[in-house]
Amino acid sequence: MGRRWWLVVALATLAGAGIAGISYGLGAPAATNGPPSASAVPPPSPSLPPSPSVSPSPSPSPVPSSPAVPVVPARGTGTFTFSGTGGERAGTAGRLVLYTVATEQGSGVDAEEFAAAVHQTLSDPRSWIAGGRVSFQRVPAGQRSELTVHLATPGTTDTMCARRGVRTRGEVSCRGGRDVIINLKRWLLGVAWYPRLADYRDMVLNHEVGHFLGNGHVVCPRKGAPAPVMARQTFGLEGCAQNPWPYPDGRTYVTGPAAPR
Repeated sequence: MGRRWWLVVALATLAGAGIAGISYGLGAPAATNGPPSASAVPPPSPSLPPSPSVSPSPSPSPVPSSPAVPVVPARGTGTFTFSGTGGERAGTAGRLVLYTVATEQGSGVDAEEFAAAVHQTLSDPRSWIAGGRVSFQRVPAGQRSELTVHLATPGTTDTMCARRGVRTRGEVSCRGGRDVIINLKRWLLGVAWYPRLADYRDMVLNHEVGHFLGNGHVVCPRKGAPAPVMARQTFGLEGCAQNPWPYPDGRTYVTGPAAPR
C-alpha cells in the first residue's frame, strides 16, 4: 500500500509538470526584429521639382514711325485767299517792293501761315536785301502792290504758268510778270538733295523772286562751290553744294555763268 501511494504521488507530480510545460509552450511569442509595419513609419513625401523662375520678357523697343508723307492735292478750286495782314519792312535800303501773298483754296495751307514763311525768307540777312538794292514789305489784300506770291496746287500752277509761257508739268514753280507762283507739290515735298525742307523753301522763294527782280538762270560755276540761287536747283545741283541764299555770308553775291537758252 505504501509503495502504491508513493507511485500515485510520483505520477501526479509528473502530470503537473507536463501540463505546466504545455502551458509555457502556448504563451505569446517573443517580439522579433523584423521590419516595422507600414503604419509605424510614414512614407516619405514625394519631392517636387523646383518651380522654374519666370523672367519677365523684355519690352520691345519702340520702332520710330516714319514721318507721314503729305498728300498733295492735284488741283484746288482755282480761287485764292489773300493774306489780310501787313508786315514790317524787310531791309532798309534800295527800292521798296510792296507785295501780297495768297494761297489757293483747297491747298490745305492757310494764307497767313504762308505769308509768315515768305516774310521770314525775304527778311533774312542772306536774302536779296543783303545787296542793299531792294527791300520788301507785305501789304494786306486790297492795298497797292507790285508783286503777288501765290501758293498753288500743281494743276493750277500749270494753268497759271502756261498763260505766262512757262511749262511746269505739275512739278516746278514759275514767275510771270508780277506773279510768283510756288508749286504746292514742291512746297510740301521739296527735293531729295535738300534734306531740310525749310532750306528748299528758302531757295525756291529766293529763286522766283530773283526772276521778278530781273535775274536770269545761271549754272554751277565749279564743282563743290555753293550753288547760285539762280541756278535750277530744283532739277539738280550740277556738282555744286546746296545753297538757298543769294548772299550766303550776308555780303557776297554767289552767281555763275549764264545758263544756255
